[in-house]
Amino acid sequence: MTRPTKGVFRWLATDYIRVTNTSNSDTSALYSEADLISAHAKIEEIDVHQQVEVNGIKFTAYNAGHVLGAAMFLIEIAGVKVLYTGDYSREEDRHLVQAENPGVSIHVLITESTYGVQSHHPRAEREREFMTCVRDVVRRRGCCLMPVTALGRTQELLLILEEHWGRYAQELEGVPVFFISALGKAGTRLYQAYIMHMNQRIQRQFNRTGRNPFDFKYIKTSTNIGEVPDSGPCVVLASPGMLQNGVSRQLLERWAPRPENGLIVTGYSVEGTLARTIVNSPDVIPAFAGGTIPRRMTVKNISFSAHVDYAQNSAFIDEIRAPHVIL
Repeated sequence: MTRPTKGVFRWLATDYIRVTNTSNSDTSALYSEADLISAHAKIEEIDVHQQVEVNGIKFTAYNAGHVLGAAMFLIEIAGVKVLYTGDYSREEDRHLVQAENPGVSIHVLITESTYGVQSHHPRAEREREFMTCVRDVVRRRGCCLMPVTALGRTQELLLILEEHWGRYAQELEGVPVFFISALGKAGTRLYQAYIMHMNQRIQRQFNRTGRNPFDFKYIKTSTNIGEVPDSGPCVVLASPGMLQNGVSRQLLERWAPRPENGLIVTGYSVEGTLARTIVNSPDVIPAFAGGTIPRRMTVKNISFSAHVDYAQNSAFIDEIRAPHVIL
């Protein structure tokens, strides 16, 4: 795996072990700290565009553009070249390089198809809508909640908000922005450490200002929900992204009954989760402890998912021109 992915692996695996070992006995826990150390020691790093050969099979990594460190692999075996994309994005954003065409003849393309035949609105249009929604909630002195994962699109949203707060500092002065997640601080440090693995835009920004772009001026990262005010105006990004439990669910239940508050769902929502249900703006939502809660806050679904949509995926398939395609 790539060096940033190796860092992400240790970070996520450590938290997974902490959570599972807290809720299970020593005998029922799947993995221990010793297992993590052993697995981490077995990882072989590969750089983007580097080729490694294992038992006659050649592997070459290329940028996938999905999250920090994500790679797709060109695999050559017995003269057959297979490109395996994994999750990928063809949209260069504020910090990631878009997925790239290896520029060689591919016999078999294995690609994700998360969005099937669904296509997103243009990126610039989504950003404008996103910031309009955020500012509308803030102007009516509401609390704007965004359920997010700890890693991935969240860092892109943080960059967008940081840029916007800097641009409109006078108007937004005194409006706090929080990123509440058990892994938030560790994730931010990880991104700060790997900016040289990101796109030219983020590197130019660093070279121009001398300030790490992930050293946020307007955003406070915390693990403590107690720092979040009960009333607005404020903006909060909180995990988990599916609203099934945790801080994001607590804040949703606290703020849902008041019409000045707003919810923005920014990523892919799994069927059967509250995040998928609430985008249909139901009048009531289930309370975690049982019963229901009235839903009067506004709800918007503006996807910043780092998966290719139909238009991007079909264009990439046409560009690769592989005689065999597996979705």
